[in-house]
Amino acid sequence: MTTPSRAEISRLPEYSLPDLDLPGCEKVVQLAQNELAIAPSPAAVQAAGAALQTMNLYPEAESGLRQAIAEVHRLNPAQLLIGAGSLELMSLLTNAYCERGSEVVVSQYGYKFFQVLCTTAGATLCVVPEPDMRVDFDAIAAAVGEHTRLVFVVTPGNPTGACLPAGAVRELRESIPARVMLIVDCAYAEFAEQQGGFESGFDLVDDGENLVVLRTFSKAYGLAGMRVGWAYAPPDVVSTIQKIRPPTSTASPSLAAAEAAMRDRAHLRYICTEIAELREAFSEHARSLGLRVLPSTTNFVLFECPGNLPLSAAELDARLRENGVILRPMGSYDLPNHLRISIGSRADMAFVNEVFSRLLG
Repeated sequence: MTTPSRAEISRLPEYSLPDLDLPGCEKVVQLAQNELAIAPSPAAVQAAGAALQTMNLYPEAESGLRQAIAEVHRLNPAQLLIGAGSLELMSLLTNAYCERGSEVVVSQYGYKFFQVLCTTAGATLCVVPEPDMRVDFDAIAAAVGEHTRLVFVVTPGNPTGACLPAGAVRELRESIPARVMLIVDCAYAEFAEQQGGFESGFDLVDDGENLVVLRTFSKAYGLAGMRVGWAYAPPDVVSTIQKIRPPTSTASPSLAAAEAAMRDRAHLRYICTEIAELREAFSEHARSLGLRVLPSTTNFVLFECPGNLPLSAAELDARLRENGVILRPMGSYDLPNHLRISIGSRADMAFVNEVFSRLLG
């Protein structure tokens, strides 16, 4: 007999990742995990390699990365938190501010693993529906009660790909009590910023609002394997998280790569432009085949298989896998008729478009 786990954890289903195994396929294009299929900044690769020379030492202070982020985004470096991916920062926030009896309000199509973290911390989840796959600010405000500690929203959304409209973060912040922390997860912000009109929420943090903005190097910077995320937060939140954050949790090569990637703005612009072009080309092609494609500001696209097509979403997914293409089914989001595709390289997308044409043309 093993030691029993906490009741909150024993009731949770296992968090599932997409099945990436396609035995027998000569060519496999994996577009299920929203990774960047284009090489990251050469400067980042070089910096990570150089940092390997000191792998016998614990990572040095993160001041270089914090300073780079502060200079690029014009932020106060003292209010920046670095983590082993934004996932570590989410875990620290829930551990610091949630407990049994507390409540957390999340929007329906937010990051699913954040909901797992809140549950393991003992908090009760209130999931607010997103009609038409858009965040309902009035419903979120109405869901906040006396025991609510955190409100969590995502922009651009995953799997929807939609940004919050102009002024939405400020409107939401003003509509909930000041004692409730608003967490805004902006994992795909760089793609949306390239298109203009994206509001980060940094100004509200500077104004002293109870708001935390999360960012990551896993998406537009192409450093998913390095596990680096960051947050911009009020000073008291930074102080609280630093008390419980594991020391030296981010490796030296990761810190070096992230700093170099942050400073290489030309490469980031190239990445975002390339992804936008490939995304719109795929979306247009998919619509021409009868798929209902949601507009996206990210490196992925969500689409629906309407009933008049010869294949359902499940059947299309199975046929794509037979042809070496792995997408993400959306059943876990209660969207059984939808699939999500990450935008790959030019070669990847040419292959995918050809397979789609063959199956649906």
